Amino acid sequence: MGLLLSRILTYLNGAMQNDYYYKICNFIIFNYLDIFEMSEEEFLNKGAFRKEELYSFLLTFGFSTYEDFRFKLEADHQLRLNQIRVRLFGETPQKFLAKMDKAMDEEVLADTITSICEHFYKAKRIIIFGGLYPCSIAVELQTDMISFGRPFIHYHKYDPIQFNEDDVVIFVSATGRSLEEMKKYDNCSFEKSYSLLITQNRKYTQSCFNGNTTVIYVPGKFDSIDFNYQIMSICDLIRLRYFQQYYL
Repeated sequence: MGLLLSRILTYLNGAMQNDYYYKICNFIIFNYLDIFEMSEEEFLNKGAFRKEELYSFLLTFGFSTYEDFRFKLEADHQLRLNQIRVRLFGETPQKFLAKMDKAMDEEVLADTITSICEHFYKAKRIIIFGGLYPCSIAVELQTDMISFGRPFIHYHKYDPIQFNEDDVVIFVSATGRSLEEMKKYDNCSFEKSYSLLITQNRKYTQSCFNGNTTVIYVPGKFDSIDFNYQIMSICDLIRLRYFQQYYL
């Protein structure tokens, strides 16, 4: 059946409206580690949900009681942490870097990944923009970051967000189109936040971003298959470096 967190993210990332299911999913992501010790009453009060809303949500995911849901969420959390340890223990960034088709100097890219992880660690919220498929590649990274206690969500334009200095904003776009589209949204300015753009569009390496923006330019000319592999590699590097810096 898969991890409960993964099922929640599948719903949340593909949500089409800002209903109470969406709000409960968001609440879980932003309070993930706290929920393991949170009573049903605390969940309802803190999230401002009605009991019938919560139980409709629980039944959708196959649970008849909040306690069963909470137990499964915590058990899956321990399982995920064990999976992370097994998968990443003994690995090195150099192994990943050696396999990548890079447009940046290897040492510079390694330092860039370290800096990104520092921003992830300090962030109160990580938000990703981009096409459905490129963003779906980052779901494993999203799952691990949430497991480490870092809220990580996809942006939905029907739920406007005011970005601030505690946010990390990620744009995954071969052409840069998602970045340009975001600029059209009302009240969606990311100047105060740290932002990361992963792109195949070389022009963004010359753009006059603010000092809080990092651009990772990857080889290829808007080749979706190649770009998808590059996204996967970068996400693996971030996951590994974060694990080494802040979890071991």
